[in-house]
Amino acid sequence: MRLAHKKKQDKSSDEEDVEDLNLERDDEEEEEIEETAAEKRLRLAKGYLRKVQEQVSEIQDGEIDAEEIDKELIASRLRDDVLERQHRQFIILADTVKVQDTRILNVGKAIQLSLTSCAFTQTGNDCFIYAGSKDATIVKWNLFTGSRVNVIAGGLKQTKKLIKQVGSKKIAHVGHTQPILAMDCTSDGQFMASSGMDKTIYVWSTVDDSLVGELKQHRDAVTGLRFRLGQHELYSCSNDRTIKLWNAPALSYIETLFGHQDMITSIDTLNRERCVTVGSRDRTARLWKIPEESQLVFRAGGGLAITDDLVVMKGLRKKEKKEENSAGGSVDAVAMLDEDHFLTGDDAGSISLWNVQRKKPVFTRLKAHGFGSKALVNGEEIEVQPNQGTTLTDDSTCQWISSIACFPYSDLFASGAGDGYVRFWKLSDTKQQFSQLFAVPVTGFVNDMRFFMAPPAPSEKSVATNDSSLAGKIREKERQRLLLLKQKKMLHLVMAVGQEHRLGRWLKIKKAKNQVMVMSLQCRMSVENP
Repeated sequence: MRLAHKKKQDKSSDEEDVEDLNLERDDEEEEEIEETAAEKRLRLAKGYLRKVQEQVSEIQDGEIDAEEIDKELIASRLRDDVLERQHRQFIILADTVKVQDTRILNVGKAIQLSLTSCAFTQTGNDCFIYAGSKDATIVKWNLFTGSRVNVIAGGLKQTKKLIKQVGSKKIAHVGHTQPILAMDCTSDGQFMASSGMDKTIYVWSTVDDSLVGELKQHRDAVTGLRFRLGQHELYSCSNDRTIKLWNAPALSYIETLFGHQDMITSIDTLNRERCVTVGSRDRTARLWKIPEESQLVFRAGGGLAITDDLVVMKGLRKKEKKEENSAGGSVDAVAMLDEDHFLTGDDAGSISLWNVQRKKPVFTRLKAHGFGSKALVNGEEIEVQPNQGTTLTDDSTCQWISSIACFPYSDLFASGAGDGYVRFWKLSDTKQQFSQLFAVPVTGFVNDMRFFMAPPAPSEKSVATNDSSLAGKIREKERQRLLLLKQKKMLHLVMAVGQEHRLGRWLKIKKAKNQVMVMSLQCRMSVENP
């Protein structure tokens, strides 16, 4: 009886334990489901702090305790990371920028038609430049040596007539079969994406240039691509008037954004989960807030406009302001300065500065490019004439802003057109206007340009100190990290130059050459904290 009673008690206790276990599990599930945004931020912050502590405290067993040193390093690391992630640091460098040298990367016979896009990536200690062209070819160069690393040749368009004559197996091709219009690389240097007239986005591995996969959702040419900074999230825009979001490594589609009334020609994004696009002849720029599922519409025209011989102020009558700042029919270029300011360029040669808090441009520079505009070359002001490195005679085409590039979170940006010059601009301290710094002669249409930071050639790298103590090792490790991020990298501008505009073949500058140019810029950077 006692044994039976004991078994009964054990059984009942086991059932209670099981019930308690189930109840605890249910409570945990409910807690996970009911986790608030504040609790999620706290959990992520604790995880990030543990990760930083593990990175800093990489010491061997049996060595001395470096708790105080670790605390200082962790505090400085957290402070820098918080400011960098919030992007509240604004870099001041425009006044000190000078062109150190200009290199032309050899295209050879790999590309016969105009270059339309370019991108930069860093894989380990090596830096590479990618460029795409209208003959569907992608070329890769080594930045340090200037030599071609790889060529991904374009294929023939698989029309019904060609398939009938040759067969689909004989014309099977890996890569683009129509003109390439856009490309971009991830911040970590793992992937490169390219797109064009074939309505397909190709994702490539930058390690061996192998094809990772294809993204097919757009119904027309894909004209723009951008990766979020520090993420693998890809934004694409197309002539089908839509913006699509992708997860590049997983080759998965996320969502589609609608709103533009004409084909979308350019897109840009920075760190936050949002992007800005321009809709060509609907003359609007739209800021897309992805988490909020909303968009802000900015309409071109109005605001403060200025040329070299005319200033239109806000206080003038509406009729006069409309007459002076209504030129241009297509807004085709866009670039973000920071999370609150961006720039647009149109086919009339005007560049506009926008603030996300205002519906009209804060400042517009009329005749920034084209005949009659002023170019500052070696400190001298030169008025652009029809024979300045171009065979074009139509004023409305030569001044077309084909590309704008910003060095993110700084006061420096550049613009390109077909008038024979690339112009560098400085944003004012109040972020209310901008002025020209200087211009560099470049013959041809500047179809794409990118600012990027790159370390010097391997032979120029500094040698580490021989301090073998624990504190010395930690200080050397932190010094190397800071040098790699700030001191040792140099500012460059890469440009894709062609005889024709990237979006069509209406005009041709016969004196121009299809080439990739890399400008090395000398500058001093200072950080402005809020």
